[in-house]
Amino acid sequence: MIYLLELPEGQAPYAWFAYDAADLSAKLDARGGPPACEMRLWPDEESAVLALEDDTEPLWHGPGWRARMALREQLIATEVLADEV
Repeated sequence: MIYLLELPEGQAPYAWFAYDAADLSAKLDARGGPPACEMRLWPDEESAVLALEDDTEPLWHGPGWRARMALREQLIATEVLADEV
């Protein structure tokens, strides 16, 4: 799976996934193209989990915790992570 994190200015971060490159292309086409905001992409589950666990990632600092939580919630929704508190 491919994991994506949209970072729209002044709005909550939004994480979503695509099964593969063809699915990603179809989803972007259905939305009228790529978002007009900053976007992060991880090509597989392993890289998304490693990014999530990387406390040195500048994106996760300060108000970026919301972006980290959005990615975490998507990884839980796709059963890559267990929902353990």
